[in-house]
Amino acid sequence: MKKVMKTVNVALELSRSAALANELWNYEHENSIVNPNDSEYKSWRNSLPVLLELLSQAGFGENDILFEYPSIATGGRIDAVLVGKNHQGIDTLVTIELKQWSFVGDPTSYQVKDVTEVAIPLSMTMSPGNPDSFDIRRHPLQQVRLYQKDLSRNNSAVKSASAIAIKPLVFLHNCEDVSLLLSGKYQAWQTQSTLGKSIFGKNDVADLIAYLTSDLTTVPNHDFAQKFAEAQYMLQLSDLQGLRSVLAGQENALMVQDQEAVDHFVQKKLRALKNAQIKRKQMIVVSGQPGTGKTIVGLHFLYDYAKIFNTGLQNLDEVLENNKNVFDNKTVKAAFVLPRSRTVHEVIDQTVGLSVPYLGWKLPRDNDLLIIDEAHRIQDLKKDLDLAFSRADIVIILQDDKQRILPNERGTVRNFYQYAQQHGIEFSHQELKIQKRSGLQGNLVAALDTLFYDNKPLRLDTPLEVEVHATPQSLERMIKNDAYHNENHRNKLIAPFDWVWNKRDSDISIQSAEGLFQKPWNPVMGLQAAWYDAKGKDSIDLGSIDKVGCIYTTQGLEFDNVGFIWGPDFRWNKLQQKWVIDVNSIQDNGLKNNIQKSSQEEAELIMKNIYRILLTRATKRLGIYFMDDDTREHVQQYLGI
Repeated sequence: MKKVMKTVNVALELSRSAALANELWNYEHENSIVNPNDSEYKSWRNSLPVLLELLSQAGFGENDILFEYPSIATGGRIDAVLVGKNHQGIDTLVTIELKQWSFVGDPTSYQVKDVTEVAIPLSMTMSPGNPDSFDIRRHPLQQVRLYQKDLSRNNSAVKSASAIAIKPLVFLHNCEDVSLLLSGKYQAWQTQSTLGKSIFGKNDVADLIAYLTSDLTTVPNHDFAQKFAEAQYMLQLSDLQGLRSVLAGQENALMVQDQEAVDHFVQKKLRALKNAQIKRKQMIVVSGQPGTGKTIVGLHFLYDYAKIFNTGLQNLDEVLENNKNVFDNKTVKAAFVLPRSRTVHEVIDQTVGLSVPYLGWKLPRDNDLLIIDEAHRIQDLKKDLDLAFSRADIVIILQDDKQRILPNERGTVRNFYQYAQQHGIEFSHQELKIQKRSGLQGNLVAALDTLFYDNKPLRLDTPLEVEVHATPQSLERMIKNDAYHNENHRNKLIAPFDWVWNKRDSDISIQSAEGLFQKPWNPVMGLQAAWYDAKGKDSIDLGSIDKVGCIYTTQGLEFDNVGFIWGPDFRWNKLQQKWVIDVNSIQDNGLKNNIQKSSQEEAELIMKNIYRILLTRATKRLGIYFMDDDTREHVQQYLGI
């Protein structure tokens, strides 16, 4: 993990000039030109010297401190983390949140819905009747609360420690009276939580020092500081089983940095809609590669809507550990829909308990908000969008240009933009880029994009968790051995459509060095949710692990370990040094007919998209069996596997 780590005294000396702020700018912005007017840069110049001077005076000058430490659950970074040991000798992290706020807005006047949010004035002349004069931010005590949960759940150094203490600290060095954040609407932080003791203002320096020294010794802990600096995040994947908790507003379906930014953007649009500030229809396209969590974010938009429009949660326990499904409220005028993707529909319906309509089928008539997932699969774009905008004021579109798997699918960013322009609809484009898979180290998607689309030399930051198998039987052993030992792992064999779906146990038949390998395709509709959800030894006992997934039944879904059979329909031509399509190997008539009717360029793009999707279904380990030796040699050499 990239880091900016110093001892407190060294950092203090650097902070007295612009040196520390400049180093943090380079860390955040990759050596671009420093913008001294940037709000974050000003914060480093103004807040860090005050904090570091205080810590040095308290005796922590030789302790290590890390700045802008990533926090995947909060949509940003922890301002500073002080590392040491407590009086029991336990490794201790002090997570420090710095604010330059001098005061906060009255929560009632500024439509603050719960205790986890604060209205921050954007000017000293704000008035209750002017909603543009403030911004809704996360309460700083909620931030340090999430830091503790995030580090405990997901940080490799914290999770592997035999014992560890995480101590929260909020310092508002410009604020005369921090009781504003602990009283009135916010009194729950004081009465129902110990976190109220960890927030300090301009006049509380002595109390802050006493708070730190009561637990923390002044003895440095360099070994653990280095381990913490080099830690990796290991996300527990928020897959479809976690979506029920998303809809209930719980925090175990965490969103990472850019997801949080997109979520905040949508929240602002929803608040504007509620305040009747939006004068025309809105289209928000959210693009993201496989693994960036589009579905997680999309379903969270439903919770945002319900919270902003329909709920008045006041109690801290309700807000922080809420078990009530907000969609019990029949007045919620928002819907999550799919254009196609029948397997995803079935899985969400049965696993999450949320009935998802299709565009044009059971679509509610009167909506404020409509969210279209898997929108790259839209075929009749005008018809579907005409319907969507006749039913809703804000339409959010979740898509990925490179996940179109049929030439007649039209859901590209360019096509959505053109529709918006032609119909006078305000258009916004947001992107999700951070991979949630493989502990945020998974660069497989980027590697495949280079392999298929860019034709450029590959540069890998980390090794790919990909292995090549000599036979399909070896793939089967890999996923079954793992399933025997990991009861929560959802493992699958998947393949391109190079075999006819005859609903027989011998649909897929391959002669390999180990003999004849035969498997059926996965079940038909109605049984696919159970097939998807089968895990561990149960998936072996039930036979679901023996049923091979195809492009139509795996797109939009994820698995722990995948054994992929690379078929003969899409191969590397060693002589011509290019990818070629063998149309005769494609056994799906719809795909085959579409490929034959398409231009060579479009056909190649679709095949690359299909293989990119199939190769990115695994979250932990991917094994590949190649039916063509030249393709295996090229991919192995290119990806270094």
